[in-house]
Amino acid sequence: MGDKKRAATSKKILPKVSDAKKAEATKCTRPAATPKKPASKAKQKAPESRCADGTAAEVRRVIIGGYSIAAWYPSPYPDEYKQGGDLYICQRCLKYMRYRHTLEDHRCADPFPRGRPIYEDASTVLHEVDGKEHVLYCQNMCLLSKLFLDQKTIYYDIGNFLFYVLLVKSTESIESQYAFAGYFSKEKTSIDRNNLACILVLPPFRGQSYGQLMIEISYELTKIEQTTGGPEQPLSSQGFHSYRSYWRRAIVQTLLGESATAAAHVLRNEYSLKGHSHDWERSQRVFSLSRLALLTGIRIEDVLFTLDDLGLLEFWRGRHIVCIADETLHRVIAEHRINLNLRADPTGMVLGREDCHPASDSSMELDSNDSDRSSDSGDGD
Repeated sequence: MGDKKRAATSKKILPKVSDAKKAEATKCTRPAATPKKPASKAKQKAPESRCADGTAAEVRRVIIGGYSIAAWYPSPYPDEYKQGGDLYICQRCLKYMRYRHTLEDHRCADPFPRGRPIYEDASTVLHEVDGKEHVLYCQNMCLLSKLFLDQKTIYYDIGNFLFYVLLVKSTESIESQYAFAGYFSKEKTSIDRNNLACILVLPPFRGQSYGQLMIEISYELTKIEQTTGGPEQPLSSQGFHSYRSYWRRAIVQTLLGESATAAAHVLRNEYSLKGHSHDWERSQRVFSLSRLALLTGIRIEDVLFTLDDLGLLEFWRGRHIVCIADETLHRVIAEHRINLNLRADPTGMVLGREDCHPASDSSMELDSNDSDRSSDSGDGD
């Protein structure tokens, strides 16, 4: 009896032979952890170029046209050109060099100024350069601009852009008649009707209204193309203030300069205005948004914003209209301190309508749609 109990106890405690074999088999067949393979050399990140003190090497100063300018932001110049911190640039071809003596020995044979003239006044000239025809020059210009623009992203894909290079007439430099001061660019074909993609004025030339000059010329080109346009969005804080200043000036000037009076508007629309009484003033001027947009070259949405910002927009019979007296305009000019003086010389444009790049079909279609919306429903957005 005691033997039977011991056998039962043994049976409960000891595992079955088959179970033990299964456990051993499972233990043997469990896959071993595979060691991590070292990353291939092709996928390993290239070591970052660093200065002697351990900081990342970047261009800290550029020397161009006799000016020594501190860089504000990093720019993707080749690493070997960042080691010394200083970069020497030829203002004729914008080629960059590591050493001063290289720039002094550099004899630039490239045409200068390149491209076709667009605008000229007593102190400045502006030339249009095609990014597809002058690839290296425009790439160098984009690399230079990245040193002073935080949000600049395009460095090499420049074939679809036109660059308008601002040159200041130099009286001090014997080597060159012109000094490179900045540029603005725009897409050759823009679905969003952008007439300016990027704008740069080098620090030594700031505070002289050169940025305002280029904004004005970008709209003059838009008006020559008989369309409307505006800057690429989003705008920086500084860019917004510059454009708001221009929009105010251009729209108020147009409102003051047009001769169409409210009385003439009433006569033309006598039948449709029956049953509506208004105290029209003889000095009032009446505009539709589409007309104001075409006269200024400014997109309807920007026209709407400016009129609303100045308190000049009225909504009448389902339409947005501008119907104001000269006295109201003069009050607005005084309250907002609007400077009506243009920076550009009205006689300085040397580009005719036949020479200008035609507006894209999509751009013209959008203009037509905007005009229809403005005339029918008054919705300018």
